Amino acid sequence: MSAADLARLGEFVSTVTVDRLPPGLLPTAKACLLYGLAVGVATTAVPEAAGVCAALDAGAAGPGPATRLLDGRPASPADAALANGVLLSGRVQGDSHPAGHLGGVVIPAALAVAQLRGLSGADLLAALVVGYEAGLRIGRDHSAALSARGFRTTPAYGVLAAVAAAARGTGLDPEQAASALGLAANLAAGLREYVNAGTTESPFQAGFAARSGITAALLAGAGARAAATALHGPAGFFTAYGGPDSDHGARLCDGLGEVFEFPSVTYKPYPACQFLRGMIRGLAELREQVGSCPARAVEVRLNPFEADFVGVRYAGPFISSAQTVMSAPFCAALTWTSGTASYAGLRQFTEPAVLDLVPRVTVTGDPALERYQTDLRVDLADGRVLTRRDRGDAGAYRLTWDAAVEATALLCAEAGGSAARRDDLIAAVSAVDQAPDTSAVLSMVRALIAEAGRRD
Repeated sequence: MSAADLARLGEFVSTVTVDRLPPGLLPTAKACLLYGLAVGVATTAVPEAAGVCAALDAGAAGPGPATRLLDGRPASPADAALANGVLLSGRVQGDSHPAGHLGGVVIPAALAVAQLRGLSGADLLAALVVGYEAGLRIGRDHSAALSARGFRTTPAYGVLAAVAAAARGTGLDPEQAASALGLAANLAAGLREYVNAGTTESPFQAGFAARSGITAALLAGAGARAAATALHGPAGFFTAYGGPDSDHGARLCDGLGEVFEFPSVTYKPYPACQFLRGMIRGLAELREQVGSCPARAVEVRLNPFEADFVGVRYAGPFISSAQTVMSAPFCAALTWTSGTASYAGLRQFTEPAVLDLVPRVTVTGDPALERYQTDLRVDLADGRVLTRRDRGDAGAYRLTWDAAVEATALLCAEAGGSAARRDDLIAAVSAVDQAPDTSAVLSMVRALIAEAGRRD
């Protein structure tokens, strides 16, 4: 890998247009946009979403050309990206990839810049594509090493995704885009310690990354320059965040512009850690077979990386959803006692039936299992033993257009949004590549959020 790779990435970021994308990629980009916005609609009751708006108001943040989705107030692009990043990330159900949950970062950044520059819907989609692709390519072979050091993938790679989207949206040339990426590498941040502490940093990390990405792009547009070796140099991003491994960025530009990483993004059927979705689904299906028969013990076998991941083995005491959404024992106990791992259930920390089962859930790291694979054993109170193997078929959770539409219906219904408004949002996103601007999409999101607010 050489300095030329960052230059090639900058050229990709600045030149992609919707009409040059491979066939089939446009529906995936629309699916990411629709799903991310639907998750935001279902997040209106999360206190962090209102908290960040209050903090911006207290700081006398002035109006601007962008929109805060939660309350519809005008804001600067950076402030709107911050507020909307928190909103889209506060539910812990954003799109997923081993390199993080980038939709909650790149979508707010792209929307804010689209409003700033009056971009067409096609240009918004182009910004989203380069944002996802840049962030995921940088993170795909690096994320395990970064996570092992205590950093969180979503903000670390999210700021690089956000700056790529903002660079495309603000019309930076290839050299400026490369510098914008280099500047953003200096702004990558976010620690995982909040899981251990049960605190609320997670959604703010996404918001900060979205805001920093816009700032870095504007700086590059104003003439700021960053090291061409900001990613791969001896004191660059890959080494500083992951250690000296030459393979971290070896594939950065392989097939760039022809083979895309972002169609491998998946969705979350449950508002919990993506490592646990196979476990939750498996336990829900086993429970359906036996009704509400009590479980004497549950064994969950995961790939060692996932079993040993921050918070996955945590068994209490539980004081916040930052702990429950990562905890295999809690999610397993909740699923067996209630039938699923719901948003509300993950925030009920004193439910006796759940807490009674938590200590009887064991989590084992099994090297024979690949990432996202799960083996389950449930010992029932009546003596029966149930087993299930989930071989982690990523295609089952691939974020296709149809999957995004189905998830949008569920999320909007949970939030209290009407079917008519939901269908309007789906239609607006479906036709966004033909739209002169982003106003229709934003209007539909705001209408759904307003309906959710009236329910609350």
